[in-house]
Amino acid sequence: MTIKPKFFSPGLLPSLATVIMLLILIGLGTWQWQKVGPKTALLDRIEVGMQTPALRLPLHVDNASPLEYRHVTFVGNLGAQIPARVFGLNRKGQPGYFLYAPVKRPLAMSVIVNFGWVPLGYEGPIHLPQGSVEVRGTLLRSAVPGPMTPENNAAKDIWYTADVPALATYFGLKTKEFYHFRVFADQRGEPNALPLGGQVLVNIPNNHFHYMLTWYGLAAALIGVYIAYGLKRAAKAA
Repeated sequence: MTIKPKFFSPGLLPSLATVIMLLILIGLGTWQWQKVGPKTALLDRIEVGMQTPALRLPLHVDNASPLEYRHVTFVGNLGAQIPARVFGLNRKGQPGYFLYAPVKRPLAMSVIVNFGWVPLGYEGPIHLPQGSVEVRGTLLRSAVPGPMTPENNAAKDIWYTADVPALATYFGLKTKEFYHFRVFADQRGEPNALPLGGQVLVNIPNNHFHYMLTWYGLAAALIGVYIAYGLKRAAKAA
């Protein structure tokens, strides 16, 4: 009896290992594919919200999430307190400080407003509106520090994160006297006048499509290696 030579013989253990790895790689690729649509929709919503006409900010805002990155407007009173300087980069990546101060709304609470950015080491005059002021800007939630961000030191007026509750406490506001979000004010006056307003950075990466291609590509490469190994092993056994 003649035994026909095998043209493909990868072996049991390599086959099992390949199946397990394929399931993992395809699962990771599918997971990234499922994130493409929602992330794209989020970025589209943010772009539309920042470009549509300003929405009159409601007096009561229990949940700021639906309003995040929306262009809003409101009227309030800005006192004469010195603004807090929060270290940060402008839209061009230049280091400096964002100027935060509370604006008290009539019959409502105070909004922590980012009135704009000034360069690092700037010693010139800072012109913020006084008294009754109409604020137009983009609503954002309280900032969250990154893993490498230094801690704020409110006692020394050193700020690296725009933590709304901490800033409100610094300005003497109690829990029910301020909204738990902030507003980035639009530019006032001349286009390059300081403080420079409208410095909203939408730093939300959308790399899921590329990750999906990477995982699926690795799965395809694994299949190619598996086939080549099986053919080569069968040829040696012939």
